[in-house]
Amino acid sequence: MTAVHVLVLVAGIVAAIVLSDLLGHRGIGAWPVGLLALALVPVAGYFFSPWIAALSLGLAFGAGIMLLGTRIRSLMRERHIVREAREARKSATESILRRNDGAR
Repeated sequence: MTAVHVLVLVAGIVAAIVLSDLLGHRGIGAWPVGLLALALVPVAGYFFSPWIAALSLGLAFGAGIMLLGTRIRSLMRERHIVREAREARKSATESILRRNDGAR
């Protein structure tokens, strides 16, 4: 790979991140960018084009980064909800125990 192909790869990563973010704000997600990257693979093979292959690889990396980031954010949100529910249950249990101790 030449330096120009590396620049095309990086441009593909940046383009995929930007497109995935814009599509995510519209509620669509990053999957169309990944689908575009997969569609470009046979096109690059048909034309024997390293440019298209580098762009496809960059789009795939960028879409993967965005999909992984979305998954990590959702897991962290779920952990936060579970932690808050656990703390609420613990405080409710302590409140009941204090109320029962005061009634004696």
